[in-house]
Amino acid sequence: MLIMKTVFFLSLVVLFNLTSFGQDDWLKYTSKDSLSMRNPDLNFYAKKGKVTVHKDARLDKLSDFVRSGESTPEGVKIDGFRIMIFFDQDKSIVSQQKASFLARYGHLHKAYIDYSAPNYRLRVGNFRTRLEAEGLKAELAGFFPTAVVVEDKIQLPAIPNQ
Repeated sequence: MLIMKTVFFLSLVVLFNLTSFGQDDWLKYTSKDSLSMRNPDLNFYAKKGKVTVHKDARLDKLSDFVRSGESTPEGVKIDGFRIMIFFDQDKSIVSQQKASFLARYGHLHKAYIDYSAPNYRLRVGNFRTRLEAEGLKAELAGFFPTAVVVEDKIQLPAIPNQ
């Protein structure tokens, strides 16, 4: 019984000591003076300085080059969807498929050929939603049965006149 009382008493002493050290004021807002006393490198009362930046003139040309596509609506790209209707390693075959698509739907949709090693891909349309792309995919199922809707950066679609 004496051992149990001793263990209990020692536990209370340890717990009390731990909580008393937990009352440190490190969370309180400190004044500028106390901060400068802790870190003598900080001087809040120093005079304001002047910073001069020397940059290479080529940075402006680089910035203009990167933004050159943003000046026209055709250059702005947004997240959207296209339909990949064909891909092959031979660019001439892909070009033939593009001509076939444009003969049927060229008045409505644009076609794009891009290269992703080792294939050339034929993607068509500029759709903001997957639902719009799925509508054209359903129409194309007879001519291009392997067509797939893919996410892509698209040109801004033209707003139809009403």
